[in-house]
Amino acid sequence: MMRPSAKLSRIGISLALAIALALLSVHVERVGPEVTEYGNLCGPNTASPCHKPVLKGGFPVAYLVDAPGISVERQLSFGEDQLFVGALMLDIAFYFAIALSITQVISRRWAAQSVALG
Repeated sequence: MMRPSAKLSRIGISLALAIALALLSVHVERVGPEVTEYGNLCGPNTASPCHKPVLKGGFPVAYLVDAPGISVERQLSFGEDQLFVGALMLDIAFYFAIALSITQVISRRWAAQSVALG
């Protein structure tokens, strides 16, 4: 039987790892298929809006989306671009499930080894 403190520490480590991995996943960038306006210098008279595929980051669900006109174009930044908190929470939940599964497997193997040794 696992002690409650060991279980809580395993959950805490898994949660910290999940948050870190979700935040680092913003470097997994992709473009489109959604489009947005990137200025108004398009068309024959250079007065029509320019529509380009939007840059977004996060894995498996994109949670940070480039906000043209506010931030540096084609560069993601937490302070300037549009953050979708629900998508970030989904990413954290995804990584938490993976991290918790891995820590559970490791914990069971350590327990099996300690029983076999002593």
